[in-house]
Amino acid sequence: MEYIRKQIYSRPEIRRTLLPLWSAWALTAVGVLCGAIYILHDNISTGASSALLGGMVVGGCGLVTVLCYWIFGDSRRPYCKDIHAVLEPTYTYYSFSQEKQLVDALERGDETALDAVKRQANPELALVRYSDRDERVFYSQLIRVEGHKYIPLTDIFVNHKQQSK
Repeated sequence: MEYIRKQIYSRPEIRRTLLPLWSAWALTAVGVLCGAIYILHDNISTGASSALLGGMVVGGCGLVTVLCYWIFGDSRRPYCKDIHAVLEPTYTYYSFSQEKQLVDALERGDETALDAVKRQANPELALVRYSDRDERVFYSQLIRVEGHKYIPLTDIFVNHKQQSK
């Protein structure tokens, strides 16, 4: 699925953005707060001291989680500057017999025709789509699945959905 990612990032209206891990950052903030209290107060009971040290450990784990997510995880997503939204991937699977119907619908930008194509659980063809939460824009590519190999069958199709007023 790397092919579509590389192609999307080469487009001028797309940039990379980091996804925030708010829960891990909240735990890190708790750890910093506990560490500050622990360092600034000299006369702390043993129980409070243990609780503050535990909070610091939790905060450290939160920070390690964020760093590992950014370094090793899937922390980046395409951001569309035109609509100011992060694009999320979806994967839909079809049989080989649906290829022409899918390509025709993608070329026309016909979302209704794409929804009408019968899906299947066994991946022979995969339609990889990046879209925003409100589905105002779609970046789509049809891929043939051969074992663990993904072979692009089409270029990327961009479809801007018309907003009804």
